[in-house]
Amino acid sequence: MSHPPARLTGARGFTLTELAVVLVIVALVVGSLLVPLSAQIDIRNTADTRASLAEIREALLGFVAANGRLPCPAAASVATGVGNAGSEQGPPVNGVCRDLNGNPTEVGVLPWVTLGVRETDAWGRRYTYRVSTQFAQSVPPPATVWPVPCTVSAVNAAFVLCASGTLVVRSAAAPAGSAIALQVPVVVISHGKNGNGAFTPLGTQLPAGADADEQDNQLTNAGLNMANSEFVSKTPTTTFDDELLWISRLVVFNRLITVGKLP
Repeated sequence: MSHPPARLTGARGFTLTELAVVLVIVALVVGSLLVPLSAQIDIRNTADTRASLAEIREALLGFVAANGRLPCPAAASVATGVGNAGSEQGPPVNGVCRDLNGNPTEVGVLPWVTLGVRETDAWGRRYTYRVSTQFAQSVPPPATVWPVPCTVSAVNAAFVLCASGTLVVRSAAAPAGSAIALQVPVVVISHGKNGNGAFTPLGTQLPAGADADEQDNQLTNAGLNMANSEFVSKTPTTTFDDELLWISRLVVFNRLITVGKLP
């Protein structure tokens, strides 16, 4: 006697309600993963930029040891691939760094070609660069540009042991910020993730932000000037994320003493 085939049980599909619940759960899981991933990318970019700044510091000190001076800035508005892009605007003419118009200058972007370092930070923007004139002039310094105040010979260096940088690093824009470093010879700036005021490899400048502390770190007048000779370095906030490198004049002196160019 034959029997009808047994019915399969428990083979029903998901209901629309169950599918909706599953999709909501998947969306929540994916969403919870995206925020940490974004944060990890920011942390990695910051770490990479700080590592590059450390490399730039050593390159600047190496340049000082070899040449007895710090390099002049590179032109901020010259696009990558164009002649002289990334090279210092010099060597100094008549002892002083000059911009593209032939005017004395202390500002621009890091001369990455001259130093043999990376052009940009981890966000793809150039480093802003400012140097004190007396630390970047020709060797020896011409008396008509900067009278040498010491009796120490300056044959092998653009400066002497009593020379002072003209730059200041503060904890916030003046007058609110306290001084972190005085008489600084050179400052290098990454404009961070937001990139406010930074120059790109195309030679164009991103818009300035509203944060007054960041504005102190930015180039003005198409990269030919700066607001003042003071810079801000502080813990990042929602509107400030610049990363700064500066070198003490005493560190510069020590490097030249070590290689026998000072005193």
